[in-house]
Amino acid sequence: MAVSSGGGVTNVWLARPRCRGWARGLSGAPRPALIPRIRVVAGPCSPVRTPAVPGIPFPLRRAARRVAACGPVLRPGAGATGVSAGPVETSPSSGFGWFLCGQALSGFGDRFTAFTAQSVAILVLGASSTQLGVLSATGWLAYPVLGMVAGAVLARVRLKRAMIAGELVRFAAFAGVAVTVTAGQVSVTQLLIVVAVAGAATVFVDISGQSLVPSLVGRGRLLSANSRLSGADSMTKLAGPALAGVLFGLAGPGWAAALAAVPFLLSAAARLPIRVAEERPGHRRDPPGALLGGMRQGVVFVWRHPLLRPLVCRSALRGFGTGAVDAVLLLFAYRGLGLSSTQGGLLMAAGSVGALAGAVLATRIIGRLGMRRSLLLTGLEGALWLAVPLCAVAEPLVVLLLIRLLSAVWLPVWGVLDAGLRQTLAPPGRQSTVHAVTRTLSFSAIPLGAVAAGFTGDALAARLGTPAGLGMVLAAGGLVAASGVLMLRKEALLDDRQVTALSVRR
Repeated sequence: MAVSSGGGVTNVWLARPRCRGWARGLSGAPRPALIPRIRVVAGPCSPVRTPAVPGIPFPLRRAARRVAACGPVLRPGAGATGVSAGPVETSPSSGFGWFLCGQALSGFGDRFTAFTAQSVAILVLGASSTQLGVLSATGWLAYPVLGMVAGAVLARVRLKRAMIAGELVRFAAFAGVAVTVTAGQVSVTQLLIVVAVAGAATVFVDISGQSLVPSLVGRGRLLSANSRLSGADSMTKLAGPALAGVLFGLAGPGWAAALAAVPFLLSAAARLPIRVAEERPGHRRDPPGALLGGMRQGVVFVWRHPLLRPLVCRSALRGFGTGAVDAVLLLFAYRGLGLSSTQGGLLMAAGSVGALAGAVLATRIIGRLGMRRSLLLTGLEGALWLAVPLCAVAEPLVVLLLIRLLSAVWLPVWGVLDAGLRQTLAPPGRQSTVHAVTRTLSFSAIPLGAVAAGFTGDALAARLGTPAGLGMVLAAGGLVAASGVLMLRKEALLDDRQVTALSVRR
């Protein structure tokens, strides 16, 4: 079936389906053998009478009515009333393979360096728990401080060049750590500076990557592309810390720190062959205050958009809830349930396995359940933590493993939908600002949730006991994360017809 629009009339071509009576899908280029077209008026989701054409069975005429009734298809830059009249691309461009490779190497480097930096601080410098907390928080501060600025800056530069520059900055930063560790001159202050610099570069690399995906793949392949990116990210969560631990033990901290910088250099090299037609950056010579004006315009655009605002609010609530859960999960396992460090590591690995499974199944889940149900079901990522009280009546390790595993399955499903919707709804000139606003709010909520969980957990543990107090914090954090789906109940957002450009080809 193919659709084109013009003059208020939608032309629908119906290809003869292999299965008798039904047409498969609502998008795709016209096939050689086509049934004569049907001209129907494209009303905004209103009933349309389709003329009876000889030779066209009734189910196909009903499919044509659905196409006409669904109104215009969302396209970036077209807003909520834009019309898509071209064929949907069926495969990612050749540049996406290099982009995927670069993203995987970059994610691997993130996990490798995070483990290595903390291990150097603990085993080489003997850092205290307060210093470790500051070191961990420094990595999260980059988005609240620089997220909005990065979005405004990236709207004025080439995204590919920004990604390569960011990767080279991270390589140089961690290569410096390797030199000082080998020379015995490393300090906690240097680690803090390196983590801060690398975190700032990570913001630019992350926003650039998300903004570039729509230019690399066809509009009908955003879900598939984001699913592959999510799968690669889940694999790096499994492989990065594990390999870093092995190398740290076998080769020592100096070689481990040196090898931690290599993935960023390889990622920069993998991005060089990417060929993508980027929009030419405007405002080469900006007047004073233009950067702040761009940041303000980005926030206003997202907040006034009827579809992007619920997504941002859902992301922020989810970030707050998951931050609370992650902050007290191991504390609950060790002090509340008396689990060993080996069992705690198994608990963390279960989350990575679940996320990897979710990334593999994401497009199938969305294709079978549709956009509406998939978005609502992502609330299970948090709602499953309401089952934590079962640890009191069943085997605690088994209960936590099941919750962690099943909860993590929905993480990549939400990530694929969220990224795909933002990439589709944001106009080409505002891709970077939209991603910056969303990531800044969601990532800023994570440390807030962690801090709130820490204070609340101490208060409840003192009053109710450690198992009950921390268990209540876990359940409350999951409830907050799940409550974000209530922001997505608006019909304009959950109607599949508004996001047909993201439809999964089954």
